[in-house]
Amino acid sequence: MNIYYFLIVLVCGGFLLVPGAIAYHDENRDNSLPSDLVMLRTLQDEVIIGDKISLTGQIDQTLFGTQPSDVIILISAPKGSHTDTFMLAKPASNGTFRYNQIADVGGEWNFEALYNGIYSEKVYIPVVPGDEPKKTALTMSGWPTFPKIGDYVSFKGRLTDSEGKGIAFKEVDYRLASSPVRCLGGCAFGGMLEWRNAGSVTTDINGEYFFSLPVVESGSVQIEALFSGDEGYSSTSSRVLKITVYE
Repeated sequence: MNIYYFLIVLVCGGFLLVPGAIAYHDENRDNSLPSDLVMLRTLQDEVIIGDKISLTGQIDQTLFGTQPSDVIILISAPKGSHTDTFMLAKPASNGTFRYNQIADVGGEWNFEALYNGIYSEKVYIPVVPGDEPKKTALTMSGWPTFPKIGDYVSFKGRLTDSEGKGIAFKEVDYRLASSPVRCLGGCAFGGMLEWRNAGSVTTDINGEYFFSLPVVESGSVQIEALFSGDEGYSSTSSRVLKITVYE
């Protein structure tokens, strides 16, 4: 009889101990290690500079719950990229999510997904130059077109590829030409029309850029914006604007 009661206590105790052991293991789990509870993948073997890196993922339902939070995409880009180190992706009701990233420089990129402290496996994607640089276009406009001395003239424009998509984080130079000795920004030329570099600006995430110049003298000045090109994009220039300055 005593043995019978002993076995019952032992079995019940075993059942009581097992959940506790599992709970202890989960609480002390190293969440910095990759887990298959958060999946991240891509079908691309490589991407050409200027194209999109496309990622898809899946959050396990045991993590997802009824009020899902955003997925953090951790990004390690090659030197020279202007990409942020992390971005957010909103999962769908079934736990799937997508993320697209423009590859602005060549080299090896890697990505991780982080959800509620759980990491995915890393995804590695090489980015390479295309056979030929992509064609580009550059616009520029200025206001006011008939300023007075003491005013500032504001300029804006956009750098785009052949599909009309903005090209982010590229340097655009702008230059001036005036004849005779009167212009925006403090030029000093006489006689023949002569160009000089006046500055540079970087396009934003949408490929847009902005700059302004002071009006210091009367006369007229011509202004042009230029993109010198790189391994992924061809060089281009804007139309030449003529600004007339009155006394």
